[in-house]
Amino acid sequence: MIQFLVGFFTRIIKTIFFLEATRKFTFKNDNLGKLKHMQERFTNFRIIKDIFPFLWAKEEKVRSLFLISFSLILVSIFLNLSIPLILKEVVSTLSAPDRSMTYQLSLLLVTYGIIWTLSQTIQQIRQIIMVTPLEKSVRLFCAKLFDHLHSLPMKFHLDRKTGAITNALERAQNGFPNIFWGLFLFVIPPIIEIIFASIILSYYYDIIYGFILIFIATVFIIFTLYSTEWATHFQTLSNDQQSETNANIVDSLLNFASVKYFNNKSYENLKCESHLRKREELLVKSLSSMEFVRIGQSFIIGCGLVWLTYTAGKQTFLSVYNVSDFILINGYVLQFAAPLSFMGFIARDIRKSLNDFASIMEIYNTKSLIAHPNKSFVLAKQVDKIEFQNVSFGYESSRLVLKDVSFELHAGKTLAIVGPTGSGKSTISNLLFRFYNANAGTIFINNKDIQEVNIESLYNLLGIVPQDVTLFNTTIYENILYARPNALKEEVEEAIELAHLGSVLQRLPHHYDTVVGERGLKLSGGEKQRIAIARVLLKQPSLYIFDEATSSLDLSTEETIMNNITSIIKDSTSLIIAHRLSTVVNADEILVLNNGFVEERGTHTSLLKQQGFYASLWQTHEEAHKKPYAA
Repeated sequence: MIQFLVGFFTRIIKTIFFLEATRKFTFKNDNLGKLKHMQERFTNFRIIKDIFPFLWAKEEKVRSLFLISFSLILVSIFLNLSIPLILKEVVSTLSAPDRSMTYQLSLLLVTYGIIWTLSQTIQQIRQIIMVTPLEKSVRLFCAKLFDHLHSLPMKFHLDRKTGAITNALERAQNGFPNIFWGLFLFVIPPIIEIIFASIILSYYYDIIYGFILIFIATVFIIFTLYSTEWATHFQTLSNDQQSETNANIVDSLLNFASVKYFNNKSYENLKCESHLRKREELLVKSLSSMEFVRIGQSFIIGCGLVWLTYTAGKQTFLSVYNVSDFILINGYVLQFAAPLSFMGFIARDIRKSLNDFASIMEIYNTKSLIAHPNKSFVLAKQVDKIEFQNVSFGYESSRLVLKDVSFELHAGKTLAIVGPTGSGKSTISNLLFRFYNANAGTIFINNKDIQEVNIESLYNLLGIVPQDVTLFNTTIYENILYARPNALKEEVEEAIELAHLGSVLQRLPHHYDTVVGERGLKLSGGEKQRIAIARVLLKQPSLYIFDEATSSLDLSTEETIMNNITSIIKDSTSLIIAHRLSTVVNADEILVLNNGFVEERGTHTSLLKQQGFYASLWQTHEEAHKKPYAA
């Protein structure tokens, strides 16, 4: 019988290895190469290694609670191992012909009840103790991840879908406790108990009992590891599809206006249905495969139970052991049958959680393309000089947007950058904010290489009205206050007045307490621009950047706002990126970009005298503004 069982389990293990090899071969030949690369890079060990610092936090209280919980785990192991021994003595006393041992029997029965109660109580207490440090660890991890997401370069966020990131973060939040509870409370303690139980059985009886217990546990663990690896392949695909489905839904909802413009609700429903169907198919495969794994686990435990009880029962029948010995041996088997069976669920949850963590740890371990030197230079609170020295840049290496651009901007001066659409104007502001690194050349700020300066001190100096204004889904007042959260109400109201926003607020029922909607969709483009202008005026930066700041405004409002802005920034350094040339006529220097090159430079008057590219742009500008009146 032993030879049959050994051969049977050997065939099971070989089958699992074969399935794993087949899965890996298939994995190499489908269109999931990227996912494979991710799995190779972020192994389970590495994931556990990366999250351990969050578990073992520096706070003494957290570490103390962990140590207390681990101590209780050891106590619980000792109590669990004691229960079958006490039960053996109870049976021996009950089986003895001498009925005068009433006191000893009572003591044993009370001790048995107390130990069992203590064991169960301690298990609950250790879990209560662990709630605080574990949830603190989840908070620390999520806060660190949130901070890391904001430190990643612009390219990362442009390449990712918001729905996919939030879905991965949500799975990680749920998976973090599963990994800890599973490993440290439901996997490691039973394994330790099995090892000591095997030693006890080998010591009191034959070594065959210890061997059977260890062998069954080993086969169970090996089977669980490899079979869950095979089964979670489908769960990996399901997670990937879940992220894709959520990303598609979020993207569709964010663009609901476009859906209505083109009457494509049916098309969006079909796309959503397609994604949901794929998710359903993969989820069914994932859940079904895990149930097959559980069947195998139950079969292994059943075989072990038959093997041990048959061996012990036979020797008890032959009077080698008495009934109390059979109870002890069978007690250990039954005591570990339930945890091993439960371990199947835990192993599935751990593997699922590790799998969930893989995508979020890929993000967490993504290195920023922007270097942050350890000894970065902290900029002063004033911009003295900005210099672009032979700067070339392209969002793609094959197509440069800026080509050998050089200019200087000194404190208190205004530099304007003009040119046709696609000439690289807005790219200059992206480089100043270090959203990207230049491909060639150097950007200096206060005579320091911009890549060597402290990023926070750089952001403190800069204030921008971007071309594409996005607002938080909160009130107008809070969106403006975001520029300087500690500003006084009077300062906010002054910025509102300077941005010519008062007339807009008067039309709104809740004034500046009006909620603007997702990305400010409840407001017009001009209204959002005025809020953006008010926000940058409230910040009072050392360098003002206006990137098409009035493109959504009518000419009258533009003139009023520009007059207000001019009075504010007259003693400040400013960079005006404009398509409307009327906003740059008073600039100290105008840089004319064309196809990424600096075509011309000079003042408005000198450039008109050159009768070159700028002059032709100005003529086009003038003609465009005369047409409405001519009509």
